[in-house]
Amino acid sequence: MTIRLKLTLWYSAVVSLTLIAFSLILYTFLSYSMVQEIDRELAGRAVAVVRSVKVVGPNWFSRQQIVLPDVDVFGYPNTYLQVVDSYGRLVAKSSNLSQQVLPLSEDTLQLAAGGQSFYEWLQVDGQRIRTYNYPLMAEQRVVGLLQVGQPFSGIQAALNRLKWLLWLLSGLMIGAAGSLGWWLARTALRPVEEITKTADLIRQELNLQQRINWEGPADELGRLAATLNGMLDSLATAYRELEASHAAQRRFVADVSHELKTPLTTIRGNVDLLRKMGDDQPAVRQEALADIASEAERMSRLVSDMLVLARADAGFTLSLKPLPVQQIIEQVGRQAKILAGSLNFKISCRPSCENIRILADPDYVKQMLLILLDNAIKFTPPTGVVELSAECSGDVVKVAVKDTGIGIGPDELDRIFERFYRADQSRSVGGTGLGLSIAKWIAHQHKAEITVTSELHKGSVFWVTFPVFSRPDQSFP
Repeated sequence: MTIRLKLTLWYSAVVSLTLIAFSLILYTFLSYSMVQEIDRELAGRAVAVVRSVKVVGPNWFSRQQIVLPDVDVFGYPNTYLQVVDSYGRLVAKSSNLSQQVLPLSEDTLQLAAGGQSFYEWLQVDGQRIRTYNYPLMAEQRVVGLLQVGQPFSGIQAALNRLKWLLWLLSGLMIGAAGSLGWWLARTALRPVEEITKTADLIRQELNLQQRINWEGPADELGRLAATLNGMLDSLATAYRELEASHAAQRRFVADVSHELKTPLTTIRGNVDLLRKMGDDQPAVRQEALADIASEAERMSRLVSDMLVLARADAGFTLSLKPLPVQQIIEQVGRQAKILAGSLNFKISCRPSCENIRILADPDYVKQMLLILLDNAIKFTPPTGVVELSAECSGDVVKVAVKDTGIGIGPDELDRIFERFYRADQSRSVGGTGLGLSIAKWIAHQHKAEITVTSELHKGSVFWVTFPVFSRPDQSFP
């Protein structure tokens, strides 16, 4: 069942119940009002008759008698008058009763004996008669009963016509309400149909750039259109990100294949060389084994770096704890000195960093700084300088890795953090091309920002900016 049909049925049902309730109330009210009007007329006529009635008391020669004027004098069209004594014997009646009499039951006589007037319904020759019973009193004793009646057939016929008229009008109005409800439901749901058609078109054509064109007011349908457009925006963004992720994944697989192909080819070539002439030429054998070891070590580094990036892609989070800045710089500096060898390597930690702590993973923060230092050392000539420094100001800690190496070109600065990207100058040095990608991910995990400034043939500076976790003037748990 469609919503349009449901709305039409509900609307028709509400209108129908309203009309039926109105008709019943109107019919009941008019019936009650007409009966009340008849009762007032009967009571008024009974009072007029009673004023002319005389009761003659008993004496030695006769019983107590009711002396009546000519009841036809008080006659009205469609009004019956009848008087009986206390025993129910007919005393007088109006001429329009002809040969008929108003029925009189024992219950009526008993009620009249109580001296209270009352109304009742009588049935005479198949027609209902509304009757007013008025006891006649003499010396505080009921001596007779006056009955004033009026046929209800005329009023009943009018009420029947009213009933059929109400049924007819109700039926017509219900039909009109159903048609109106159908039209209103169709008009109200037309924007929903347009939205549905647009959404279905988007589904069929897979066009996430298309939007629902809503020019109406900002009502419920307007909010629905806006919500759907927002959902389409989110889907389009997610789809673009998914495409970018797939492209990056394909590029990653291609780059890994390329990076692994070279060392594997080198290893296979050296193995073939050893098979042919390794035993006869010890120098060639040693050189081949050295190449195999070098390429195996390179593959090991590549696999290790790929494992780190795979964890990053899987949503791996680091376990951070408060660490003193000076301690980190000193430990990383000691390891970097070994890497630097005879290169001029400097370490400095400003006094402002004393007792300053940052939230960090000790292993990964060292790995990040060593990646930056390893690059600086590899691309700095023997006469150059590499420096690791830290300074603290405000709510940040800035760690800098400076070198006087070959530098990075302006057109390459935006790409050095991409996976497997290596500048032209670095291709001769070697490496996996994943180090800076790993460093950037580690910095992100520490809520740190990594930036770089560089000038060709003059050197580079990598800045890692950490948020301060605690200062000397702050209590530390």
